Amino acid sequence: MPIYEYVCSSCGNEFEAIVSFTDPTPVSCESCQSDEVKKVMSAASIKVGGSTAPLGPPPPAGCGGSGFS
Repeated sequence: MPIYEYVCSSCGNEFEAIVSFTDPTPVSCESCQSDEVKKVMSAASIKVGGSTAPLGPPPPAGCGGSGFS
């Protein structure tokens, strides 16, 4: 199930929620229980070999090298 980030329009609380595509239950704020929440854009990540890795360019090579051998 995907994890989505939300912000509450009532109190401004930012939180994450695991939401199933088939679950019709609306997401409510963890702080004030308001159902006036908006989904916000967040960074995507993928699961690789049991760990989560962010999508994007690879980090620079260590020791000042270019990353090529």
